[in-house]
Amino acid sequence: MQITLTSEEENQIAAQAWQDATVIMSFYEWLRRYKEQNENDVAACRLALQKQRDTFQEVYESKVALYLRELRKNHSFRLRRSKRIRPGRLFMTRSGVRVRSKIEKIIADFLTDRSIRFDYEPVLDLGGYHVMPDFHLLDFNLCIEHFGLQTPSYLESVKSKLERYGRFGVHVICTYPADEPDIEEVLTKKLREAGVKV
Repeated sequence: MQITLTSEEENQIAAQAWQDATVIMSFYEWLRRYKEQNENDVAACRLALQKQRDTFQEVYESKVALYLRELRKNHSFRLRRSKRIRPGRLFMTRSGVRVRSKIEKIIADFLTDRSIRFDYEPVLDLGGYHVMPDFHLLDFNLCIEHFGLQTPSYLESVKSKLERYGRFGVHVICTYPADEPDIEEVLTKKLREAGVKV
């Protein structure tokens, strides 16, 4: 799955690259070299700045490559790295992951009890559009989405999200408010239908 950086991530990596000692020192190193070649101060400064921009580009590309490698290894790396604590994660699960609702806690604990590894709200790139399924089952090409509201605007966004999943071949198990009283039985049935041993 191709991962596209957000503009915020690109800006953060660029800021880190400009602060890198290699980039900072490259200006002074090239300025010294050009002065040794008897360039006047203005010309030496311009040439050194160009070399610094070239060094920045190399450092930036290296940092982007490292960041993308980390994202491919672990989808939740993006959220941890940005140090954003997502609002509303009030419920602690048995696996130590905080989730937004009691029903998501029940789902997370259900998965943990059955040794099904998952990421909670990972960031997936689907054709340049970032989506966050509730759960991504790490050992299966499978996500779990609990759609807990029934408002028209919410249902419209659900439809759009499911269409995008379908277009990119992401298999999704969906649960709804009507499933909540028997959520564990519903998940057991749907996971078995998707080929997961429960």
